[in-house]
Amino acid sequence: MSAVQAIKKFRLHELKGLAGHIQRHGALPTLPKGTEPSGIRLPNPFVPHLNPKTGRWAPPKYSLRRQADLIKKAKETNTLHLLPPGLKLREPEALAKRNAEVPESSSGVVEGTQQSEILEELKPVAFAVDWVGNLPQKEISESKRHVPLYAGKKRMFKGHKWERTKRRRDNHKAMLLRDMDKRIEKYKSYHKRRRVSPITPANRASSKLPF
Repeated sequence: MSAVQAIKKFRLHELKGLAGHIQRHGALPTLPKGTEPSGIRLPNPFVPHLNPKTGRWAPPKYSLRRQADLIKKAKETNTLHLLPPGLKLREPEALAKRNAEVPESSSGVVEGTQQSEILEELKPVAFAVDWVGNLPQKEISESKRHVPLYAGKKRMFKGHKWERTKRRRDNHKAMLLRDMDKRIEKYKSYHKRRRVSPITPANRASSKLPF
């Protein structure tokens, strides 16, 4: 399936799924308060939704892998504005506008005639859509926006075992090297005292041989 056909199939599939949404919930997806509808209201398939009847959250219809595949195909055809926002695509309109200035494809630059053919093929599904759904936001306090990785942590991450034991090994090595001269002198003097002198006669009384 080509990239254009994948985007077209996605839009048609979500439009057909609107009937099932109305049948389950009895109404169209509701926009946030103070928001005027600018197109067809469709539930965002890239984000989880809360079921008002059961009070449970339903996972996104498309997994992150499938979302990434659709985004790749939309980038090839410069049609990011036809996809809803999600964890893999926060601002599709802004990205599409930026890509329109320098359009890219898998083979290089999309030519003007080729881009016009793509837009003509997607024209039946290129209608305005209000994607309804709250995109999960990870709230980060202002004090933690520019904090280094290990700031405020009691210990570093697990790492390798040699990294965790490096400080202890270095301390032990430094202690051994500090007294190494005394230990060498003690070792040599000990064996020097026990060495038999060649000019001293052997003690026959202590010898175990019979002669």
